[in-house]
Amino acid sequence: MVFNKNSRIMVVVAHPDDETLGCGGTIIKAREAGARVAVLFLGEGVSARFTPNEYETEAFKEQTTIRQNGAKNALKILGIDNLEFGDRLCTQFDTYPLLDFVKTIERHIAVFKPNIIFTHGESEVNIDHKITHKAVEVACRPIGEVNKIAVYSIEIICSGSFKFNDVFKPNVYVDVEQYWNQKMKAWRCYAGESREFPFPRSEEGLKVLANYRGIQSGTKLAEGFKLERMLLT
Repeated sequence: MVFNKNSRIMVVVAHPDDETLGCGGTIIKAREAGARVAVLFLGEGVSARFTPNEYETEAFKEQTTIRQNGAKNALKILGIDNLEFGDRLCTQFDTYPLLDFVKTIERHIAVFKPNIIFTHGESEVNIDHKITHKAVEVACRPIGEVNKIAVYSIEIICSGSFKFNDVFKPNVYVDVEQYWNQKMKAWRCYAGESREFPFPRSEEGLKVLANYRGIQSGTKLAEGFKLERMLLT
């Protein structure tokens, strides 16, 4: 995976923080090489912690604002100012028509014209991640200019760590040792999302995964990706 000033990367993820967890170091590396990056969040990411009758409460609105502000601060560290927030309910993506997601993604592809897309892998416990993967798969049918987009799936620790089987199997690795501290700085912007080790979504947990992907690829710290489709011309 080589980045340069002609790289146009679109990150399509379910919730704010998925971009940092799955490809934060790679984004920083790509931006340093001159790539343009846009992030599309399809959902809001906090409603699973509330009951439906609490969605209009001040506590819910406060948590939504905290998550969005965390994302804005994290993306500043990652070097991104092109972002859009979705408001679909967390862990309830299966209550929306798939076409709704597909049309949203297609609309952003038409405007931003990416040549690389990062999105969720299929091997996830979180239903929102799985549906995001499916929606990108549909939106990236190789028709017309869309066939020029290289699609990579990302790995989300925690959701991906809890699968009974069909675990994420990367076949592309990005050395992020140089960018690890910045990735962690971005991760800390998401107040309340980190927990104590050995919970996977802890700073130690993130580093254990990066060390393991580094072992697989001959470096100290790496982010793993699965190449889903690429056309070489």
